Amino acid sequence: MKTCPKCKRLLKKVFHGEPADELAIESLNGEIILGNCCESEYNYYCEYCDEFFRL
Repeated sequence: MKTCPKCKRLLKKVFHGEPADELAIESLNGEIILGNCCESEYNYYCEYCDEFFRL
């Protein structure tokens, strides 16, 4: 798992596009973040700093 460059806590992976059933369930459980349908330069999110990162 990747850690936040600012606070060093674990980051959540951000997935873009149409989620498969498994990804949707992981999102409901708070394990990942589902992005919008368009690709983005950001692929991780820190819920403590409330910031997105590209790592």
